[in-house]
Amino acid sequence: MQVPAALVVVLSVIFAPLESLGGEMRRLQWESSIYVDSKGVGLNLPEGVACESDALVVADSGNARILRYSVSGETVTGEAEVDLPKAFPIKVRIAKNGDVYFLDARERRIGVIGADGEIRGFLKPKGLPFKTQVTPRSFDIDKRGLIYLLDIFSERVFVVDGEGQFVRQIRFPDEYGFLSDLTVDSQGNVFVVDSVAAVVFKAAGDSERLSALTESLKAFMNFPKSLAVDGRGVIYLVDQNGSGLALVGYGGDFLGRKLSLGWNQGGLYYPSDICISETGNAFIADRNNSRVQVFKVNMGGSGGGSGEARAPE
Repeated sequence: MQVPAALVVVLSVIFAPLESLGGEMRRLQWESSIYVDSKGVGLNLPEGVACESDALVVADSGNARILRYSVSGETVTGEAEVDLPKAFPIKVRIAKNGDVYFLDARERRIGVIGADGEIRGFLKPKGLPFKTQVTPRSFDIDKRGLIYLLDIFSERVFVVDGEGQFVRQIRFPDEYGFLSDLTVDSQGNVFVVDSVAAVVFKAAGDSERLSALTESLKAFMNFPKSLAVDGRGVIYLVDQNGSGLALVGYGGDFLGRKLSLGWNQGGLYYPSDICISETGNAFIADRNNSRVQVFKVNMGGSGGGSGEARAPE
């Protein structure tokens, strides 16, 4: 008898352990939700988020714009909006000089917005080792300012500098389903998620090819769309179709699930992206609820606790 896909998602959520034995505990405490910009205009299907200790940037995809917020403790304040009427932004990153980079899904190119809110143009990779059309599915920026392009056309991660000049390349693994997102940790390790196979791949240091960090995690999640790594190396996978998060240890062990389907505060409905700041704030693009939710991440060591997210009563 074939089990309906929706039932598989529910069962995997029910039977997934809250934490693996010996794994570091992670608690997510709901802090607030962002529904509007600085002018009171509502968000519409936001796809991407990027954050620092004092700043948040949102790809407000349904409204074709980029939103900036300031962050001070638990307070998030709208500051500015940049309209992109000819684009469909789905991913954002903040460079070390304050510029905002965004991925336009319509033209599959990376745009740059200055700290003054002016669009400075689009990143043009150059000096590549062979002639190819770069078609980025996602991207990230490391602490040195190098840009990592997940190019689904050439089946490589291209690393370029801020001017687009080629630095190096990382080949895709021999076998994979669909690589949808990547992130780079503070050590320069590259992590890529396969949404179809539910596998996390890794390229450590100067590795030239991605290799599997985990086995298939299909038993614990449905469609992991994006990922982030916190300051202690725990990987957070946004399970879009399962409307929750799955956590993976730095060594590839499954640590449990967080959050679940819902419309109240703390619930998710087809989430799309996550970022985690140095101060322990987690921002989740809760796409189909048309909001960004803010959680405080408790990065305590192993021990007791339910691991459940707490929302206000």
